[in-house]
Amino acid sequence: MRAIAIVIVLACAALAVAATAFAWLDPGTSSPIEKSLGGSKAVEVIFPLGVLTLAVTGVLIASRYPRHMVAWCFLLAGLVGELVLAFRSYGLYGTATVPDGVPAARFVLGLSNHFWLIPSCVLTLAILLFPDGRLPSPRWRPVVWMTVGAMMLSAAEALPVPTSVGSLTWLASLGSFLWTAALLATGVSLVVRFRRAIGAERQQLKWFAYTVAIAALLNPLQQLARWASISYDLPDIALLVTSITAIVVVSIPVSAAIAILRYRLYDIDIVIERTLVYGAVSATLGATYIAAVVILQSLLRPVTGGNEFAVALSTLLVVALFQPMRTRAQDAVDRRFYRARYDAARTIDAFSVRLRGDVELDSVRADLIAVIHDTMHPAHASVWLRRPR
Repeated sequence: MRAIAIVIVLACAALAVAATAFAWLDPGTSSPIEKSLGGSKAVEVIFPLGVLTLAVTGVLIASRYPRHMVAWCFLLAGLVGELVLAFRSYGLYGTATVPDGVPAARFVLGLSNHFWLIPSCVLTLAILLFPDGRLPSPRWRPVVWMTVGAMMLSAAEALPVPTSVGSLTWLASLGSFLWTAALLATGVSLVVRFRRAIGAERQQLKWFAYTVAIAALLNPLQQLARWASISYDLPDIALLVTSITAIVVVSIPVSAAIAILRYRLYDIDIVIERTLVYGAVSATLGATYIAAVVILQSLLRPVTGGNEFAVALSTLLVVALFQPMRTRAQDAVDRRFYRARYDAARTIDAFSVRLRGDVELDSVRADLIAVIHDTMHPAHASVWLRRPR
């Protein structure tokens, strides 16, 4: 089974190379994905690489747990996803770049439009089976059948039918409806799992919830950056859109591999804290930067005639605000989500101030034991002192 997983990964890599090559053959033609994400050609590389991450994650999990169903869902999703991207790039090349220059371009492009739902459905199954590769309970089997039905309906739309029968687009609509319902049910299953989970399973689910939350929080920022890049012709903002898209695409399979393989599993609390701090700072500074560029560009355009000066001033403003905002964000996160540690730090700081002026050994010892009890909550604490000779 490991050999099969390796073959699938190699096939995914070959398809990713093909998809990227066809997308870059004509730098003047933009695909729908590229246009929707800010116009950067780098997006055409990011999406195949992101889908390839699914297959690589699957083979990593399968190397440790060959029969783990989440691993095979990732492998299948990666294979079909790369196939869809390769078909789309080939079809666009044969219909837009060199019309009728390659065989069956329109047919292949049509297949990519029909089969896009299949990898999404397979990923839905992977989420339903996460983290142990089994359903939460037999009651969730209807969700599996809904997802399988959505894949079958999506594939059935591509079947050739007589003209008298008419279009089969209603099959795709029904498949999308079933997939949406299955996805919502899968989200409910994760909540149910998390409420029942204890120990390592709870930490595994935290990793997945962490990446889903990141994706949800980055989406508004991505849309804002996309609007700014299109409306004000800011190429650096377009690069930001591309970077955010890459993070969202890659983060979910990576976190799933960490959770299932249990690599540094209990570091999730530290990761969440750092993400809350630097995520809040980055979002605030990003919004400040975009607003400053837009406002300064409008004010200085009659004088400078360009946007370089506005970008430079906005960059200096963001650099000056970084450290104060990071300190405030750290205090706010500790106070709200890590209250025990925040109180412990304040207790230790107060003890350090008192220690400077305290010369009585018995008083220092009693104060030290009190601080240890308040911060670490041990069952027993004592201080041993060497007798003077």
